[in-house]
Amino acid sequence: MLEKLKSELGDAALGAINRAAIDIPASFQKALHSCVTHSDHLEISLLACAASEWCGHPRATGMPVAVAALMLRAGISVHLTLPGFAAMHYTVPDLLEKQDDVTAILAGDALLALAMEHLAESGGRHATRLLSEAVRATGVRGMLAGLSLKLDQQEEDISIVPDGRSAWEITSGQIARFAAQGGALLAGASDTMLDDAAQIGLLTGRAWYLVEKVKSSSEKRDERNPMFEARTLMEQAETITGHGPEATLFHSIMYLSDFFSGT
Repeated sequence: MLEKLKSELGDAALGAINRAAIDIPASFQKALHSCVTHSDHLEISLLACAASEWCGHPRATGMPVAVAALMLRAGISVHLTLPGFAAMHYTVPDLLEKQDDVTAILAGDALLALAMEHLAESGGRHATRLLSEAVRATGVRGMLAGLSLKLDQQEEDISIVPDGRSAWEITSGQIARFAAQGGALLAGASDTMLDDAAQIGLLTGRAWYLVEKVKSSSEKRDERNPMFEARTLMEQAETITGHGPEATLFHSIMYLSDFFSGT
């Protein structure tokens, strides 16, 4: 089930790029393709489809948001391959076949713009709100602010988030929040369900970050026990999703994906 959806999401993202970038050089189009087809980005984006199903609609209802979330995440991730981010110790996959700083900048910027274009074209009556939520997830109140905060922390110039949010909530949880909430929005969810979907996304995004941190760490032990924390976060998310058939895809992303394999 999950593998089929990941394939459909990848195809949908490639299709969106091809439609929008028909006149760009083939090499640049190939770079965009390379960024969005990396498996690390697919499962979190599919929270949009899971949220639509959770709200009683077909999984495909959330696919436009899943595509946008995939582009947003890939766009920021390819920027993180640049040398200036090395001090943050982020483990970023090789999204480009050949690392090229100029191409990484251009590809990242293009994917962020394409995500917004895709939402504007496919979001229907919810397009304005989806665009607003996408900007919130990535902009000065989202991942970019969180990454800046992490850079300050690396340099021991500790910044304080004005609204009291933690650094992880700004960074690792924002795209997941956008995906889950956006999928619920396209499914016509109530305000309460939208808030619940957003919380599911934040919890899942935080757990994903913790597990990936453990997998990429050379140290076998961590006194904070991030794997225990990740499992606790998933349990908290599960109390919101419930255990009915409408939550099946949510649970697949949480537990049956690569999150906990080999850990």
